[in-house]
Amino acid sequence: MRKKNDINREPEDIGEVVPKQSCDYEEKDGLVTVLYIEENPSFIDRTFFRKFVKKPHRVELDEIGSFIWKKIDGNLTVNEITALAEEHFAEKIEPAKERVQLFINQMFRTKLIKLFRKTY
Repeated sequence: MRKKNDINREPEDIGEVVPKQSCDYEEKDGLVTVLYIEENPSFIDRTFFRKFVKKPHRVELDEIGSFIWKKIDGNLTVNEITALAEEHFAEKIEPAKERVQLFINQMFRTKLIKLFRKTY
């Protein structure tokens, strides 16, 4: 069931939306590995790879991706996360706005996060 604030497609102005993680993750040595189970496995996967269907897929993030992932808590907007990333990584993340928005969009398209409108 969709909540009133849920966003179901990529918003044009992603800076003012609030991302929230929608799957589990592990952290080791400061780096994050996102764990997710595919919602609709294919017929082939269900038939021939049954024991692997419920096994989580793993997405290993780099230092910047791990930092951003840990900030995706349902409280901060994308613009606020971008400002924190710029402050933390300085020129290493430039152009910060584009990189953070690309990361958020990729996570949203693959359903690893959900996006919400900011409520005031």
